[in-house]
Amino acid sequence: MFVDRAVGIDLGTTNSEIALLEPSEREILVYADRFGRRTVPSAVAWDPKAQAFVVGRAARARRGQTPGPIESIKRRMGQAVKVAVGPHELTPEEISSKILAELRERMREDLQARSGDVEVRIARAVITVPAYFDAPQVEATRRAGELAGLEVAAVLQEPTAAAIYHTWKSQLGDGTGGRQGGRAAPPGGNFLVYDLGGGTFDVSVLRCLGGEYQVLAIDGDNFLGGDDFDRRFAERLRRMLVDKGYALELDVRGSAEDAARFARLVHVAQEVKESLSTSDVVHLSKTDVLIDQAGEPVSIEMELGRAEHEEAIRDLVETTIACCERALARSKEVAGVGLADVDHVVLVGGSTRVPMVVRRVTEALCSGKSKCVQPLQDQVDTCVALGAAVHAAQLGGLRIGDDAMQARFTTPLVGRGERLRVGLELERAPEGTAELGVVSADGSELGRAELASVPAAVRVECALGGEEENAARVEARDASGRALASLPFALYRGELKPRASALSQPSVVAKDIALEVLRAGRRERKVLIPRGSGLPLSTTHELATSDRSGAVVLRLLQNRLPIKTLMLEVPADLPVGTPVTLELKCDEAMRLEARAEVAGRELWARVEPAAATPASAEEIEALLAESEEVARGLWGRDAHAFRREAEPLSAGLREVVGTDPDKLSALATQLRHLIDEFKTAGGGELSPPLHRFEHVLDALRRTVYRAQGALLGMDATTWERRIEDLDARGRAAWDTSDAVAWRRVYNETQALLETAQTQELGAQRLDDPTYLARRVAGLVAWSVAIERSLSDFVPSRADEVRGLQLAERDRLMGALRTKVREPLEKLGETKGAQDTRRALDGIASELERIENAVERLPSIGVVTERR
Repeated sequence: MFVDRAVGIDLGTTNSEIALLEPSEREILVYADRFGRRTVPSAVAWDPKAQAFVVGRAARARRGQTPGPIESIKRRMGQAVKVAVGPHELTPEEISSKILAELRERMREDLQARSGDVEVRIARAVITVPAYFDAPQVEATRRAGELAGLEVAAVLQEPTAAAIYHTWKSQLGDGTGGRQGGRAAPPGGNFLVYDLGGGTFDVSVLRCLGGEYQVLAIDGDNFLGGDDFDRRFAERLRRMLVDKGYALELDVRGSAEDAARFARLVHVAQEVKESLSTSDVVHLSKTDVLIDQAGEPVSIEMELGRAEHEEAIRDLVETTIACCERALARSKEVAGVGLADVDHVVLVGGSTRVPMVVRRVTEALCSGKSKCVQPLQDQVDTCVALGAAVHAAQLGGLRIGDDAMQARFTTPLVGRGERLRVGLELERAPEGTAELGVVSADGSELGRAELASVPAAVRVECALGGEEENAARVEARDASGRALASLPFALYRGELKPRASALSQPSVVAKDIALEVLRAGRRERKVLIPRGSGLPLSTTHELATSDRSGAVVLRLLQNRLPIKTLMLEVPADLPVGTPVTLELKCDEAMRLEARAEVAGRELWARVEPAAATPASAEEIEALLAESEEVARGLWGRDAHAFRREAEPLSAGLREVVGTDPDKLSALATQLRHLIDEFKTAGGGELSPPLHRFEHVLDALRRTVYRAQGALLGMDATTWERRIEDLDARGRAAWDTSDAVAWRRVYNETQALLETAQTQELGAQRLDDPTYLARRVAGLVAWSVAIERSLSDFVPSRADEVRGLQLAERDRLMGALRTKVREPLEKLGETKGAQDTRRALDGIASELERIENAVERLPSIGVVTERR
């Protein structure tokens, strides 16, 4: 006979855990080794001597050896990369599957030792993921489970799992706990779950009513956790050691030896962090910690205080509080649940043991600001796995079987009344089975149900004995009532703790799903599925064609990065404004499907994971978001100049993500410089920078000095005083860091310059040789800039769109040569100022047309919103 109970697994960045809710539901079993350690390090390594993979502490013990362990692989889930593990090249999900397989086998061995002759199977699991994981990361986690030989019953967000555990453990009801009618009240109330693990941070706001869980809002950072605390303090240790004379000016990226040195300091920093969690001061005394760059052994002998550690990590902790505030603002917006409505703040993850974290969470989210006095902090390392185990029991039940018969109990086997209604699925039974019976150990019948066929699902009302554990068996009987096969099990008398009766919105979209559209001729994002939307969902959007390129291009973005490009070929004479329908479907596992229809043509596509990026996706998204923010803060010629340069760079960045690391780095650097040149004030350091103000002021001086007579009603003397006043006010604002005054004087100077140049142009003699020479120089510079834009243009990764774009780019290159460069070279043959001016006007018109076409290059076929 075998028994199979679904388990809950927390696949963590630093450590992982596996747990199982006992059928008696009195206790949740968490795997622990012979030393009582309930976590398994999330590390995988290759052992050259054994010629085998090792997992957990055996893998972590290979730190400093060659080959070393692979750790924090969770941060790379969902990326299309391979990682070297000894002589093997494995994907992140293949590495994670080895951790899951190790957890599964250790739990099976532990349970088998308790069960005697009954075979224990671990075949089904609920695996948890951070709430801030996106679709490719969730799908990679599911694949890892399947590669480990598990049937993945569900992928559950970690904060939801933590809330499920706390409602089960504390029997929380209606936000305050309590009982209803002599039994545990169903879980209730509003939860804020603060989950700070080794490598990721998540915050979720959940509403639980009558046992139904609903995620209202999420936020977080996939690259912030205890590992970052350790690296931050390791850098402080390094500087202290440099001050003591050690050669530790490390190049972690460029030197493997330096990377190993810094990794050793990180391990020391981790030990210091753990010690400072219980002590105010730690005396650190270590010899031969590492060998410095000069070959000298490094020894550490110093006292370190908690205040030093807190100063090093303060901004990281504040980042988590900011994430909480954003999540609460979102939940307030969508469901009216703000901080004052939160009943329970739950701390999850080993990094919440850091005293500063507990203190800041209490100050910012408790202490009278919400309904809880202090955060719940129970089993912070394992509560996610514990909650997943409770949910796994709800979904998977208890399966028992042998060669003749197999059944699965779908309801708890625990109750306090005289009778217990048991849900049971008979999955396999001997031929001729017509009835199901439940019999006690003494042979008396406890309940029965007739069967129309097998497999079958039935409810059997059973008499519940008076003992805490009441042995019974389930029998498959023929039409005459003769037992054909039976399986032993037990019914339990006791308290049935609350479970999640439903997960109406257990998962939400972690990041906006958007579409690139044209608005007023500019590329912008139209959010189709906002972050925080509950899953599953289906949404339909009506759009329209914007050109006659012969194609309709639908570029889907997650936040600001492309995840899929759909293209439909259409007749080139299809009218502009033809309706385009786009339907998106996203299931509970965040698998996304798209369907597009235009002019009777239809296309379906599954959205695949994005390729890995050499810079993190978060870094590129943040850069694109900052560019959008700068564009919104500019006006006039500054706005035009910024958008003209920023839009092609942004489009290029989206196209080379995951395909061209060198190009990605170059474009990101160009956009970073452009943002620094134009960025508007937004707190912190003043912006635009001082040199940009000086440039605008100098341009105003030159315009005034060129003027013949009064300009804007002011003579030269008045202008001189006005410019001196602007200069003095600007420098005073800069020196005192007065952001409001600085922006005001900058805008005033910019407006005066643009107005003065407009008047100057209106008064200019169009046949003046100086004016014509300036125009020629300007047109040459303009043509060079356009040619550079065409040379740097990055075409789409979608083959069909790429062909259209390259053909248009070549056409524009030809037009630039024949309609601009060649006419400019022939200007010397033109006789007379009037003919020269007419020729220049024609060249300028061509340049404007070509520039507009260059701006449209990335947008060929892109749709517009229907009006």
